[in-house]
Amino acid sequence: MTGGGQQEDAARRANAARVLESVTLLGRAIAAERRTPFEGLTLTRSQLETLFLLAHSAAPLTPGRVADRLGITPGAVTQLVDGLKAEGLVETDRHPDDARSRVLRLTAGAAQQVERFEADTTTRLLPVFEQLSDDELDQLARLLRALTDEEPA
Repeated sequence: MTGGGQQEDAARRANAARVLESVTLLGRAIAAERRTPFEGLTLTRSQLETLFLLAHSAAPLTPGRVADRLGITPGAVTQLVDGLKAEGLVETDRHPDDARSRVLRLTAGAAQQVERFEADTTTRLLPVFEQLSDDELDQLARLLRALTDEEPA
């Protein structure tokens, strides 16, 4: 690698480190809210992640797809879903293309709670983004979505 290439690599690494630091700080600001949806229920982090994953999925998800997205075993998803079903937060339906398979979806009440929680959190944290123009905020949203491989909601 040439000297210029090493400098470009060092600059790229430094920029990536700054992005990670900023994302971490933003994550701390969100976590500092210490509010969660489903007040009164004791849900694990994995259960909450499952609920938000289902809420933001463009298509119904199978338990296997949830396992892949969360990086856990299918057996762990079964336990998660059983707990969420017992709380009335998740329902299972037959897969539209494969009757042998099931898909997961939020109950109407759970979907409303997630939507309300996210709207409230966005309202409370909106001042964090005041220094960005609308175009900059749009670009940031697109870039972060590209990094997290998420489809637009």
